[in-house]
Amino acid sequence: MFPQLRERWSREAGYRQLLVVAFPLILSSGSISIMLFVDRMLLSWASTENIAAALPAGILNWALLCPFFGTALYTSTFVAQYTGAQKPERVGASIWQGLYLCLVGSIAMPFLAPFADSIFAFIGHPPEIQRLEAIYFRILNFCAFFFLANTVFSCFYSGRGRAWTIVWVNIVLTLLNTVFDYVLIFGKWGFPEMGIAGAGWATMASSAIVTLIYAALLLSPKNERAFGTRSGWRFDWELCKRMVRFGSPSGVHFFLDVIGITIFMLLIGRIGTLELAATNITHQIHLLGLLPLVGLGIANSILVGQYQGALRSDLAERATYSGLQLAFMYNIVVSLAYLAIPYTFIHPFLIGRAGSADPLLIALCIDLLKFVAGFTLFESLVILTSATLKGSGDTSFVMKTLAFTSILLVIAPSYLVIEVFELPVHFAWACLTVNLAGVSLIFFLRFRTGKWKGIRVIE
Repeated sequence: MFPQLRERWSREAGYRQLLVVAFPLILSSGSISIMLFVDRMLLSWASTENIAAALPAGILNWALLCPFFGTALYTSTFVAQYTGAQKPERVGASIWQGLYLCLVGSIAMPFLAPFADSIFAFIGHPPEIQRLEAIYFRILNFCAFFFLANTVFSCFYSGRGRAWTIVWVNIVLTLLNTVFDYVLIFGKWGFPEMGIAGAGWATMASSAIVTLIYAALLLSPKNERAFGTRSGWRFDWELCKRMVRFGSPSGVHFFLDVIGITIFMLLIGRIGTLELAATNITHQIHLLGLLPLVGLGIANSILVGQYQGALRSDLAERATYSGLQLAFMYNIVVSLAYLAIPYTFIHPFLIGRAGSADPLLIALCIDLLKFVAGFTLFESLVILTSATLKGSGDTSFVMKTLAFTSILLVIAPSYLVIEVFELPVHFAWACLTVNLAGVSLIFFLRFRTGKWKGIRVIE
């Protein structure tokens, strides 16, 4: 066993090469997960209502943004494949086309803000939760430009396997957001106490600063000479069409993946505030462990894109297996931690509260973490195999699969469990587990067929 591991470590597309690309992306994803964790933690200190409202509003905003986000993120595949094909002059043009495409979402999202009250009234959560959800949702919709632009800018580095810049920028983002959260949520340093609205304005302010940082780095003379980051600003219709052709299914894939979870979370809120707060806390703990895997998946997608651009599908397949093995080893450790020391993860959400913590809230969070410990093993398979399919251009299959599974394995069963049979929240979380098991099997079988190897993204 150990000789095989040593061989896999050192060979091309093995553990070491994948981790060289993945490590900064894992740190980057980890910093974002920490930012979200701290954001929700501070809101939980403010009140149970704040933490209960943050997830439905945040995840609905994220679901609506996903079609544009997925398209913007697919810029990294074009950067990776042009890098693998030794065409650096096309990298700058790819970034500019990604920015032009993200303007669609940046303009569309703010138009939803006036309908926030009606949207959450229709969902039917308790009145105070509705009011807080609408406040948070409105502010987040105006952050769309900064979020999408930062996504495209980061692709300039991630697509070339140069992700350390993303790490440092995201660390700055996390620090800024944490400081702004503390000041605006609780009303420090002369600012008014704004609660959940303060969390929204903190997100906007920190994201805007990061956009300026990324723009200054991208347009530097060094990057212009190597990649045409200034001269590539002209609209390239042919390149833009290719980015829409392959990127838009990726955007729809993100939307379909998230919309099932979004409706799931909104339905949970109809059970009660306690269940919604516990689900929010558990979800944030889950993200803290999951986002490093997302970084590994992005690294795998980058290597697959580069190898596909260089016409080396055999190495793309090997990189995927290396990623799967690393992901399973990581997830076993994380799952055991959720089962053995659950209160360690829950405690940060409770320490800032006045009075004693609600024992029912703690007990429910511990129960839900058991589901997370079970389905996180399936998630690693989903993340790595879908990264390979998307990195090679097989985005249409991913989109169609998630259209099917989101409806039949998440939305419909959750609705029946919560609205028709009125079962406890545990049954709804069991639906998530079944969904991830099914999706992981479908994606792995598609990966094994090798049909993705013959797809060509770039000219």
